[in-house]
Amino acid sequence: MAPPVPRAPGALTGVVLENTTHHALPPRLITFAAMFADGALPRGTGISAGALPAQADVKLRYPDGSAKFAVITLQTPPIAAAANASLLLRANGRAARGTVAIAPALAAHPITIKAVITPKGGTPQTFTIDLSRWYRRAQAADRLSTWLQGPLAHQVRLSRTLASSLRLVVDLTAYRSGAIGADIQFDNDRAMTSSGGAMRETVSISLGGKTIYRVGPLTEHQYQDWHVVLRTDGRVPINVVHDIAALERLGAIPHYALHPGAAPSLLVGYRRAIMQPGWDAPLAADGVTQYMPTTGGRGSIGPTTRANAVWLISQNPIAAEYAIGQADAAGAVPWHMWYPKAGNFLTTADFPNIWTDPRGGPHSYTTGLTQQVGNTGWTPDASHQPDLAYIPYLLTGRRYYLDQLNAQASFAETDFWPAAQARNGGEGIVVGSGNQVRGAAWDLREIAEAAYINPDHSTMRRYFARMVANNLDFLRRKIPIWQVREGEAYGYVPGAYGNGASMAPWQQDFFATTMSRLARFGEQGARVVVRWQTHFLANSLLPLARGFNPHDGIAYNLATYDPSTHQYFTSWAAIRRATERGGQANGTGWSHSQGYYAQTRLAALAGIINTTHSARARAAYHWLDHANAPETSPEARAEQPQYWIVPGRAP
Repeated sequence: MAPPVPRAPGALTGVVLENTTHHALPPRLITFAAMFADGALPRGTGISAGALPAQADVKLRYPDGSAKFAVITLQTPPIAAAANASLLLRANGRAARGTVAIAPALAAHPITIKAVITPKGGTPQTFTIDLSRWYRRAQAADRLSTWLQGPLAHQVRLSRTLASSLRLVVDLTAYRSGAIGADIQFDNDRAMTSSGGAMRETVSISLGGKTIYRVGPLTEHQYQDWHVVLRTDGRVPINVVHDIAALERLGAIPHYALHPGAAPSLLVGYRRAIMQPGWDAPLAADGVTQYMPTTGGRGSIGPTTRANAVWLISQNPIAAEYAIGQADAAGAVPWHMWYPKAGNFLTTADFPNIWTDPRGGPHSYTTGLTQQVGNTGWTPDASHQPDLAYIPYLLTGRRYYLDQLNAQASFAETDFWPAAQARNGGEGIVVGSGNQVRGAAWDLREIAEAAYINPDHSTMRRYFARMVANNLDFLRRKIPIWQVREGEAYGYVPGAYGNGASMAPWQQDFFATTMSRLARFGEQGARVVVRWQTHFLANSLLPLARGFNPHDGIAYNLATYDPSTHQYFTSWAAIRRATERGGQANGTGWSHSQGYYAQTRLAALAGIINTTHSARARAAYHWLDHANAPETSPEARAEQPQYWIVPGRAP
């Protein structure tokens, strides 16, 4: 269980800094992310942690200009071996002025990157890159992208093309202490250009002429990224414990059951995985399922991944390391399509008929990738895509993880068929009969998270916000049509599934968890969808559904369509009879709900309750929570904590 986070009236937020070593730590400069309440940190106001200096680089603001989300840099106090330091962040006068100079710090810590790159079918090319020289040239040419800027830390991004589709990106940080940090990224992700393909890479990095990192030879396929993070004063062995309950109240994450917490066996497994050779190596999978279409209730599927949920709930350093490792593994998934002309990941605004699926172009009306995804060892799949990067970015503020989120959200749009009955070109619709409901749920999860957390005024924020708005408007227009068609059992979203005669209630649960997330993000259109879905998700477990068996509310399949008449069943009783005839009914037991299907409904209902305070959803939650359905014990839910979303306090 996480140590209690300090709270006090007037404080912005509290954190606990855990020394994860068995020796005392001197003061260090660390960086993490924080979210604040509306109006708590007005524009131009500084922050402090008691007597300790702190810096806030604000990425998101509320309409009144106050800070919403910021990357925090602060100097830690001395921390004894295996001890904690509790800190309260407070607003403190005017924001501190001054900026750490990068050039002198680089001169004191000369870093050189040497890379031998062999494009597929080409000859080796050797690149020797002096970061100090590169920085000075980029500064003179006004080609620096700033991320942190203040008296404690100054971070800029350097970027250049090495060969064909391969970019070298470095997030370079100078600290007030004189130390340098470098997040060095080899991004083989340039898309829609005349050349590209797999790269054979051998990389070494030296500090002051001494090699401090070496890897290779390795093969990086097109549309993959990998990175390594270095710091001249050594790794900072401090685990930052966040106020997770505050993040829940602010709507940034679902309302998870923080007590009693995730199963201890999960942390044991994570520690074992982290200790294995090859963990977090470049392009390592780090426990992420590479063949994503694999079915079953695995830990990477849900409102977030199991690893991210364990990290949120426990705030344990092992959970943090495992979840961050999986965010690093997101770089290996071949869904990074960087469009050089726009300077961002590929969008439907760039190419309305883009289809990054291998079936896209050139022998159709769609626009395909100029180089198709090759045999990478990975098979991405929208209907089973894990939410790898949002939580790591939310808690760390590292730019690399925002890139991972944006790349995946870009894929969620561009990988879907652009036909009029599906994505409808640049409109970006991922909901409806052209997509599986679970695919729509996870696509919208990524798109909405990117729209919510990208920095103000950024191109990616505007694009993803437009995609969210388009999908919610589509739902607004379709719901009255679906409601008439579905009759008294209305409230389920149509989608591609099986032979079309059945509907999967658990996929409706997935979609509802995403809609409740959108509503908590401030999307009012999502509240309309949540209220509409409540009619099916709650009533199917209550006596309000006349002639229906509430045990079938969480059946694996429900018969909702008669292929002989080409009509939907419009009464609860008709759905029950057809489900029984098809051998999919539960009767008085749960034979067709073996698995996590009660967990997904409880998660969906909890999200509804926390969004709309629905009395029907609360009654349905109470019934199912006490119905002895499979995998609803605290022990079972602790094994799948990504679904252990619970109702908050009644208003």
